[in-house]
Amino acid sequence: MKIGGANRKWWTLAGACAGLFLLMLDSTVVALALPEIRHDVDASAEGLQWVMNGYLLTIAVLVVTAGRLGDMFGRKRVFLAGMGLFAIGSVVSGAAGDQEALIFGRVLQGAGAAPMLSLSLALVCNVFPGEEQARALGIWAAVSAVALAIGPLAGGLLIEVDWRVIFWMNLPVSILGIAITLAAAPESIDPGAGSRIDWPGLTALSSGLTAVVIALVQADAWSGKAVVVLAVVGLLTLAAFWAIEHRVRAPIVEFGLFRNGPYFGASAAAFALVGSYWAVMFFQPQYLQDVRGHSPILSGLMILPVTVPMIFVSPFSGRLIGRFGARRLMTAGMTCGLIGLLVLTRLQADSSYLLLLVGYLLFGIALGLVYAPMSTAAMAAMPADKAGIAAGVLAMDRVLAGAVALAATGAVFHALLGDDHSFAASVAGSTWVAVALAALGTALTWAYVRDPGQAGPDPALAGEPKPAELQHHMHHRRFHL
Repeated sequence: MKIGGANRKWWTLAGACAGLFLLMLDSTVVALALPEIRHDVDASAEGLQWVMNGYLLTIAVLVVTAGRLGDMFGRKRVFLAGMGLFAIGSVVSGAAGDQEALIFGRVLQGAGAAPMLSLSLALVCNVFPGEEQARALGIWAAVSAVALAIGPLAGGLLIEVDWRVIFWMNLPVSILGIAITLAAAPESIDPGAGSRIDWPGLTALSSGLTAVVIALVQADAWSGKAVVVLAVVGLLTLAAFWAIEHRVRAPIVEFGLFRNGPYFGASAAAFALVGSYWAVMFFQPQYLQDVRGHSPILSGLMILPVTVPMIFVSPFSGRLIGRFGARRLMTAGMTCGLIGLLVLTRLQADSSYLLLLVGYLLFGIALGLVYAPMSTAAMAAMPADKAGIAAGVLAMDRVLAGAVALAATGAVFHALLGDDHSFAASVAGSTWVAVALAALGTALTWAYVRDPGQAGPDPALAGEPKPAELQHHMHHRRFHL
């Protein structure tokens, strides 16, 4: 059955939002389920990290290539394939009897999430004319924000029933989204996309990142020599990736983008803040449930201050940018996040919730303050012909931040735990990794970010601001964690 007429665009929006809702919900509910997962499938500490890292790493490696495949072979076709693969991964994860099967399911989910993340917005923009795009993108962004904000509460409720429900619930939503998109969304391609895929770069990127992350995650479980060798191999492979990207016609990452100061500063802020977010969401639910003995639903309620502020702060981001400028607003937000993380380094086994609330709330305010101006600052100085690749690399940067920061934080956590520190003390000590990351991100934000309209330090890459439609398009990418 095909859906036509005036309602077709709204049904297309509904199908795209179904995929987006799943991705945003997943960013919190799985983290809340980790204590239950560990007990049920007898997962190791390293295995729990791979439940998160396998998912994030797969998205990071594939998100730009998935978008390019959509431009070449059809955005609707690739988006539907991604949603189908995400559903299959959810089934595998929900049925997993051991940590290896669960990790495999999460990798499948990540491979499906990459095209969903990169193409959902393209499907919406393709069916709405310019004068209606603002309304459609507002709905698209609102769905994303609501899913992210309610994730801890929804996750807590579902985990109280059974942690496997958080994966099984993806199946009916995926089927509904596939059916709606199949019936309503028109196919679209980019005639100028060409037919080249950077397979050498993709191979080098995936193998190099995987080696580095494995070395970090397994640092406490493997011999020091094996870890060092693997880390060196990974870094050398990433160096080869850098060389490859300077020689291919259609690179996954155009490193020249980072010569643009505002783009570099916004990317640094994104890496620091999102990386810290994943570290917080990985360890804090385990502390609340395993150390403090709280139920999943109470833990979800207690951690809501990390996500809820985005709903209340982000709608006013345009006015705030206009009044204070992107640079000041982002720096203030990054400073809030830094202070919030410093508060969490004071964590002890008997810490009061007031301490946690202050840390969580400051970090949540940081997420609300930074995301909208981050996209604006990153894209406003880009010439129009660089907007696509710049947006893709920024999305990749955010997801990659989670994989790398979580692996590094976990390595410190396991080292402290192995030195007879308590779980709470190890969590507090490992939070200093996020503190260092946030401090560096704050400094780079102030040093490099400029308000839209101000010239960047590299005139060769600075351009006139994008058309209003594209500016608005990028503005609403802010919720993609």
